[in-house]
Amino acid sequence: DVSSERVTKRHGRIVVVSRYYPRYLKKKLIDDYFAVLAPSKELLHEFKDREEAMGADHDGAFEAIDYEMKFTLSPEGLEILRELAAESATRPVYFVCHCKLGQRCHREILMLAARELYGAKIGKVYLEYPEIEKRLRGAGLTVPP
Repeated sequence: DVSSERVTKRHGRIVVVSRYYPRYLKKKLIDDYFAVLAPSKELLHEFKDREEAMGADHDGAFEAIDYEMKFTLSPEGLEILRELAAESATRPVYFVCHCKLGQRCHREILMLAARELYGAKIGKVYLEYPEIEKRLRGAGLTVPP
């Protein structure tokens, strides 16, 4: 929706949250890019390798590698998420990555974390993330010491 300009900066703050900046997305269309809100390089590569091995089964690869248990955020990532959550009280904040709407995605995990940890107003979460919900009620998403 961002690259087709159905969603623009007029609608709210547009934040790319992928590990690598999407080649297809013009920088003038977004407000910020935070790789620190994306999965680690190791988790992303494990996911992409499994997805390819499973014949491009995105959601199946997400489940197969136990993505929910492996996804973490650094203290810096949590601080940025806190700031974006605070901003969501006054205007919409859109998270952008490579996944299609309705696929399992860390973007939805970020939304759930922003709501649970910082009281953010969030849009529709299409899928359930039971392990993330448990983690958010317990130890959170931080990188273990």
